[in-house]
Amino acid sequence: MSTSIKIFTGGLKLGANQVLVQACSFGRNVIIARILSPADFGIAALFAMTFSLLEMMSNLAQERLLIQAEEGNDPVFQNTVHLMQAVRGATNALAIVLVAGIVSNLFGVPQAKWAFRCVALLPLIRGFIHTDASRVQRDLKFEPSIAIEGGAGVAVTLLAIPLALYFKNYLAMLGVLIAQAVIMTILSHVVAERPYRWAYNRKYTKQVFSFGWPLLVNGLLMYLIFEGDRFTIGAANRLFHVNTYSLADLGVYSVAFAITMGPAMLVGNVTSALFLPVLARAQNSREQFAKRYFACSQIISLVSAMIAVPFMIAGGWVVVLVYGKKYMAAAAFIGWLAGMWALRTVRQSPTLAAMSLGDTKNAMVSNIARAITFVGVLAVAATGHSLSWIAACGFFGELFALAICVLRLQVVHGISASLFVRPFAFALVAMMAAAAVSALGVSQLGWVMSIAVSAILVLALVAAMFIFFPALRRNVQALVGRSELSVTA
Repeated sequence: MSTSIKIFTGGLKLGANQVLVQACSFGRNVIIARILSPADFGIAALFAMTFSLLEMMSNLAQERLLIQAEEGNDPVFQNTVHLMQAVRGATNALAIVLVAGIVSNLFGVPQAKWAFRCVALLPLIRGFIHTDASRVQRDLKFEPSIAIEGGAGVAVTLLAIPLALYFKNYLAMLGVLIAQAVIMTILSHVVAERPYRWAYNRKYTKQVFSFGWPLLVNGLLMYLIFEGDRFTIGAANRLFHVNTYSLADLGVYSVAFAITMGPAMLVGNVTSALFLPVLARAQNSREQFAKRYFACSQIISLVSAMIAVPFMIAGGWVVVLVYGKKYMAAAAFIGWLAGMWALRTVRQSPTLAAMSLGDTKNAMVSNIARAITFVGVLAVAATGHSLSWIAACGFFGELFALAICVLRLQVVHGISASLFVRPFAFALVAMMAAAAVSALGVSQLGWVMSIAVSAILVLALVAAMFIFFPALRRNVQALVGRSELSVTA
């Protein structure tokens, strides 16, 4: 089977699976948010934030190294990764147990201290995940990872209903998180081709740290990016001693954050799994690499804007329709969050290009730029401004980080910034047009008008990019079976 056909079929499978995974995640959030009060949903969000903090701070990206490294197929290399992963999980579990009391008091929920300690089960269980699903992606085999993510997503979503109805409080989310960790770990062993083993090899251990140490720094930065604003909202009253936000505000912000993050994560996960091996295979041919990078930038820019534009215009109506009127306050800032996630998604293109060349520092440097704007989030919270200002800080932070990421790729690796800027310019214009339409108050005319205007802008974007980028048009034609997928022109 040719590489193009493998990419095409792999993309279809990954896309379908990510639709399923994100639909399940979305469904779980809707179920829990509908049954819980905004305040309880805010506490539930704190569990995920606590777990994410240590996971991101200790992430060496071993699963990506298994794909990128020449030695990634060596059983000793893989077993060394397993040992490091288990140690990481146990260490994070102990840390969560130790800080549970501090965290629960910081967010003003001391009664939930024991529940925060139960969060320690998540990293402990996930530390025993088998990495074979990542290893076989070297050969563009995505079925094992699809089985793990899709199977766990469906099973946990089915469990969400009885858990939410039984507990009717934040414990429902805790049960969902633990069940997801258990199911994913079991499935990773079921689909594995190799037996699960531990090993220690000094050379491979150093290689893992050499590849991953920038990502350790990047982990803390990622926490500030993904969770920093919600952390600030939840803890603002104790950090600044002002009654700025409540746990209900955290719940509303989390709902808007989640509904805009879902599609972005879908696109990000598919493009990461699909385009990283595609770009890595061309790393020794600069001309071929540039063509593939250009094609990736076109696809990601188009899809990101197609998702962001409707949210920026009709996002308020979507939140009320899905979660109910008790979350209607999200309409004031969901457009900023949609734009923020769109910018983060398009940053996948230069980030993956750098990573395929063995450069993990690019992600770290650009995320440092992104994290600088967290100072703005703190200033907004300390002065009591609205949640819209916090969301706006995230948008401009992502724009700054994107610029740094693209420029560094050009300076360090000689990959022309124009390969990204040309397709991205169309996406940016479309989002600016959506922001202008939203500012004119079109959404106040009703959901029908909002959807109609969104559709017009999206169709205009697609038409413009098809005209200026013929290869993009051919790739879309390939998706409907008219030709072979092209990633080289």
